Amino acid sequence: MGVRLDWQIEAERAYERAGEDPNERRRRRLKRLRVLLFVGVVAAFILAIGGAIWLRLYTVDNKLRQDLINTVQAETAALRIGDFGSFLAIQRTAPGGTWYDEQSARFKRYQDLKTSADFKLTGNVIDATVDGPRGRVLVEEVLDGVPYRTVWFYWRYGDGWRHVPSDYTFWGDDRTITGKVSTLKYFQLDTTLAQALAPRLDRWWSEGCGYLGCREQQKFSAEIIADPIGQVRWDDVRPNTLIIPSPLAAGDRARADVALPENVEDAVALKVAERLFDIATGNLRPIQTADAAWMRQITIEWLAATFTGRGDPERLSFIQSLRDHYGPPALIAVVQALSPSADISIVGTALKQPLETLAVDWRTFFQRRLDIEKVLLERRDFASYQSLWDTANPQALEQMRLRMGLPARSTPQVQAIAISPGPDGVARANIQVSQDGKPGIVTFRLVNGAWKRLS
Repeated sequence: MGVRLDWQIEAERAYERAGEDPNERRRRRLKRLRVLLFVGVVAAFILAIGGAIWLRLYTVDNKLRQDLINTVQAETAALRIGDFGSFLAIQRTAPGGTWYDEQSARFKRYQDLKTSADFKLTGNVIDATVDGPRGRVLVEEVLDGVPYRTVWFYWRYGDGWRHVPSDYTFWGDDRTITGKVSTLKYFQLDTTLAQALAPRLDRWWSEGCGYLGCREQQKFSAEIIADPIGQVRWDDVRPNTLIIPSPLAAGDRARADVALPENVEDAVALKVAERLFDIATGNLRPIQTADAAWMRQITIEWLAATFTGRGDPERLSFIQSLRDHYGPPALIAVVQALSPSADISIVGTALKQPLETLAVDWRTFFQRRLDIEKVLLERRDFASYQSLWDTANPQALEQMRLRMGLPARSTPQVQAIAISPGPDGVARANIQVSQDGKPGIVTFRLVNGAWKRLS
């Protein structure tokens, strides 16, 4: 048994004497409950007021939105029945503008569509957005069975919503999609387009450099903007920044059944391919009448077609056959070897093979050579014209002068090509052509490693 000291026993008794009175503890607890109840009542009151304000604002906003939809449906009804007076009454703009004239012309276009095509003004409002006095709607239209969307803007006047000129600052909040090698900025109305385009841009920029042998991987960015008259273009200030006009802003309507219209995809792919070619060649700028200019153009077109899976196989057959027979490094070697004034001999030099032995489709090259003759004659660029001929050959000189005397004559159209040694042992390309409905033969001879016209 332990021994407790006197001071321990006294401490315990003091603690018992100091214990809280039960009544006092009860009173303090009730006071705390009253405080909590008061705070709860005040909070509930504040929430009720906030809820009432929110409900009021929601009700007002919903009423404004419904009034906007009703106005749009009244406008589409006027277009549908051809009521120009009712249609024009919904339009409003500042004095001195051309809005009424523009809308009058639009009214006529709608009426013409109704008679020339299967055109339906459904009046279906896909989306309606209210921002203070501003309103924006996406309206459905159906043309030849294809759904379209058109965006209209409104302003709330004292007498209600009125259709006003497009407000391109009211295109929704700005957003960004970041890929591995690219960044795409856009606004809310173009979300569907951006989501379809962003992965393509990222892949094109990355793979394109591989096709052409870019010396370095540069940063790439793009922006979709509301520009009614713009074209797909590169920004003049920011490097490698592509500006893409929104299809919704570019015309009366944009297709709603496809996320990325083919014409937009083709235009963007061509610009991307063009910039990648410039990066790969150090901004090569060929002489426009030189073979290098043709090589640049068809390589860009081939790359764009590779991106989209669309293109003219015949027009692109030279590059495609070059890559098919000699592999990806061959195209890179040719692209890297190009110079501003290079002729077609550069292909043989880059591949380290005689030009006449190359297993490529020559049709587009020789068609271009025949086409450029007429261009040069019309420009009266006789020096460049003569450089296309085998001027050391008397036969070629005579044929060249005859052609110079007929500058407006139609260009022969290439049908087939046969390459073989000529009587002098030098390779010749005998080309079957059609000119003005008549068959004929045009001959080119290999001179200093390049094709020159003989007849």
